[in-house]
Amino acid sequence: MFNLIPNEKYTIKKYQPLLNHINLFENTVKNFTDNEIKEQVSKLQKKYLLKQELSDDIVIESFALTREAALRTIGLRHFDQQLLGGLVLNDGKIAEMKTGEGKTLVATLPASLNALTQKGVHLVTVNDYLAKRDSEWMGQVYQHLGLDVGLIQSKMNPIERKESYKKDITYITNSELGFDYLRDNMTLSLNQLVQRPFHYCIIDEVDSILIDEARTPLIISGEVPTNSNIYIQSSEISKYLKKDRDFETDEKTTNVILTEQGISQIEKILGVSNIFETKEPWLFYIINALRAENFFLKNVQYIVRNNQIIIVDEFTGRVMPERRWNNGLHEAIEAKENILVKQSSKQLAAITYQNFFTLYPKLAGMTGTAKTAEAELEKIYNLDVVVIPTARPFKREDLPDRVYINEIAKWKAVAKECVSMYKIGRPVLVGTNSIEKSEIVSLLLKDYQIPHKLLNAKPENLKLESEIIAEAGCKSSITIATNMAGRGTDIILGGSSSFKTKCLLKVLILTKKLKNNRQKNLFLINKLISRLLDKEKNLTVEKLNQILLFDNTIIKNDKQFNKLISILFFYIKTNYKTVFENERKRIQTLGGLFVIGTERHESRRIDNQLRGRAGRQGDPGASRFFLSLEDKIFRLFGGNNIQSLVSTFQLNNDETPLESSLLTRSLDSAQEKVENYYYEMRKRVYDYDEVLNEQRKVFYLTRSLILRTPAIRNWVIDLGEYVIFEIVDYFNKADLDKNEDLIKQELSELKKLLGFSFNLNVETIKEMPTVVLFNFLREQFWLVYDLKETSSELIDPGFYREYEKICLLQAIDSSWAEHLEKMNELKESIGWRAYAQRDPLSEYKQEGYRIFRATLQQIRNSLTFAVLATDLM
Repeated sequence: MFNLIPNEKYTIKKYQPLLNHINLFENTVKNFTDNEIKEQVSKLQKKYLLKQELSDDIVIESFALTREAALRTIGLRHFDQQLLGGLVLNDGKIAEMKTGEGKTLVATLPASLNALTQKGVHLVTVNDYLAKRDSEWMGQVYQHLGLDVGLIQSKMNPIERKESYKKDITYITNSELGFDYLRDNMTLSLNQLVQRPFHYCIIDEVDSILIDEARTPLIISGEVPTNSNIYIQSSEISKYLKKDRDFETDEKTTNVILTEQGISQIEKILGVSNIFETKEPWLFYIINALRAENFFLKNVQYIVRNNQIIIVDEFTGRVMPERRWNNGLHEAIEAKENILVKQSSKQLAAITYQNFFTLYPKLAGMTGTAKTAEAELEKIYNLDVVVIPTARPFKREDLPDRVYINEIAKWKAVAKECVSMYKIGRPVLVGTNSIEKSEIVSLLLKDYQIPHKLLNAKPENLKLESEIIAEAGCKSSITIATNMAGRGTDIILGGSSSFKTKCLLKVLILTKKLKNNRQKNLFLINKLISRLLDKEKNLTVEKLNQILLFDNTIIKNDKQFNKLISILFFYIKTNYKTVFENERKRIQTLGGLFVIGTERHESRRIDNQLRGRAGRQGDPGASRFFLSLEDKIFRLFGGNNIQSLVSTFQLNNDETPLESSLLTRSLDSAQEKVENYYYEMRKRVYDYDEVLNEQRKVFYLTRSLILRTPAIRNWVIDLGEYVIFEIVDYFNKADLDKNEDLIKQELSELKKLLGFSFNLNVETIKEMPTVVLFNFLREQFWLVYDLKETSSELIDPGFYREYEKICLLQAIDSSWAEHLEKMNELKESIGWRAYAQRDPLSEYKQEGYRIFRATLQQIRNSLTFAVLATDLM
């Protein structure tokens, strides 16, 4: 039994009785046949349906059954610590577990348990690769229990998605899950919905998703016509403007402010007297061009692939080909890179992760680094963090930072450290913040003639990801990676035995020879290879790569062929087990994996994620950060202490790292400032989106009711009468004499819409009582509506009912898109009200409510006009 450690609010001691019962029940489960395990799961489902709760007895039996299923299928038995993590997840909390403690396996426990409800369980990962890997690997456990598993990937069509969401357990990425939710709230029929009501969600790398990615909302955009020339011209104009003379920049907020001289320069170039009065909003385009030039750098924030701008995720280092920056920024970057500017984008739907994941009645998460962000996770998501003890003693050594005067000195020091580690054979992982920085390290190592692997968002490197990670723990291995932390794959000391076995298997098959002839009892392997080659005479490297995947699976095609491959794989792995184990021990004696960080991140959590790549499951390891005073964190948040330190000591020795208590305090202070700054940014996003979220709930709930209502005739009549009331109210409040011409025009349009011949003019309105006018117009509305309805039903029964629904849904969607645009413009401009001693958030709420009411009016008007004006005959 392990030592239990206390938690601030919850002690994990409370789970000890459940833990003991699970271990006791395991003895019973061991005697079950495979069919009896499935029958027992079926009984638990029926027991839940009777109780309508996951009681302790159901939890105990389900966990024990899942543990046994895992042992029988993938050969892994849950440790007590992993059972504890599963219990924490089932309680709707965050389980903080160190890297290598088996979080992927832990998730099978609460997932299987909550799948008994038959309401669906979502397992959210950070990328498609991990979702696919985990669904295939852990899917064997679920299938052994009689549960079905779904997988959703970025390229899947709606039919495939719908089927996957129907499964008991569905693996998916956070972005795909969010986008499916938004798309579901844009459909025009129930058949197009892919998701079912949310029930339970487990988020892997929960802090990365709920905190790091929470600054940017999920947005679905539609294309709108644009003048591409204006982006190109703005990009050219920006090249004639000089920083600090024509414009000033704020690197923290990526904002650009034009100076008086800059405005004059732009007006001179454009040949206009006042840039603020021109019909084209040049200011908007030029500022975007300046932002694109100064803050958005190639191979840092984006790459260029196939003549397209592809965004690089700053947190995962992965490319996001389906994403575009909004508000004209993406188009400005395209113009900067001389790429044809496509149509501009317009928001159609949007939601933040904060408001999206709180839609789940039950939410849980796993990560290795959540404790430092516990307050934010509890406040926004109502998620408590519980630290799970490690299964084996923790041996990683986190060495003091080395700080250099400039970046050149830092990169030289990193390269020299890699060289010294390479010479002794110790594996090294170098973590960088961008593609550009990873390539700098790569170039330096090439100069030293040190072999290494590069893993970043560039396609030629990313496609080899699984192979690179599989070898990252091998002797003398140097791996350079962008934001390697949180990729979800362990770096195993000595390398992955499965990967090595598959490589050896390929060599044996292709050369028909055994590399180590001293191995005993290898005749069976030779015999198997001969049989294999008799069956497939022309096995090429390409075909073998297709057969042998670089993970824990082998492609199942021809059953007999696959059986031979599987047996051969097993025998080779068994015979070379000692070789692999000796390699692992050799790396352990060298100190294990050495992790080098090349820049402090915005949060201690992300630094800890990088450090966490070393020291998995009790292995030795070490980490050290190499920094420079020119790093972004020092430059933006270091304050005057750094500059005074440099000037006081007249530091000029590039080769010597700086060591000073003042420097350490400055670094800690800078990182704290960064964390606070981004926390305030996320809080601002959350506070402002809360206003929009209440409005979104109204829109989406209304939409859902419309989709599920067979006929909305009563809705149409009620909304139409409300529009008639608003028209009458408008005539009452309007100055009829002053606006006579306008009123005449509006009355003419009203006559056409309602189809009456009565001479309704300004004089008549003046004399007619309000109630009489309202009753007259309402009766006309009913007549026109009934006539269209009756005519349509005679020709095509049921068509008009469906047409009404589509009209209302389209009115809601188009109005909501415009509403999002107006609210976004309001949010961008509302900050100026602080100069008038007004609270911008309060002002945003008031103005947002006014816009919301106007949007509802627009929906009513759009629907009424569509129903009355459209000729369906």
